[in-house]
Amino acid sequence: MEHGWWIEEGLFNEIRRVMPIAAVDLLVVYEGRLLLMLRKNEPVKDVWFTPGGRVRFGETLEQACLRKLGEETGLEALGVERKGVMGHLYPGAHYVTTFFRVDVVDDRVVMNEEHRDYRWVSEVSEDVHPYVRCMIGEAGIFKDARC
Repeated sequence: MEHGWWIEEGLFNEIRRVMPIAAVDLLVVYEGRLLLMLRKNEPVKDVWFTPGGRVRFGETLEQACLRKLGEETGLEALGVERKGVMGHLYPGAHYVTTFFRVDVVDDRVVMNEEHRDYRWVSEVSEDVHPYVRCMIGEAGIFKDARC
């Protein structure tokens, strides 16, 4: 099922098996709190992570960031600031992700099918994935977040 930018799942899995995938991760902030979402899908299924995902062909990183914000949270951005780049290595997958701080208008999240739950946090808890902890620390969101 191809729609120009869409890659059929089998082909995507083959590409993911042999090369890194460009992605964006969003550190969504509202009134000093950070949005975390409980993932339904691999990689990091059932783990608190940030919204984000693949960059589409022909899309800028900022465009991908705003698209993923809308798709996964239904939130509207006030500001977007690129904070860093890191590699995420998982069994069978390698992502090179650019992460952004995204300040939003309000905290009324509308989840899509990629997540099971969400929460707004004021500190980093132990159940946050280490990659998320690193992104939060590098972006300077919370002082207690360290790689």
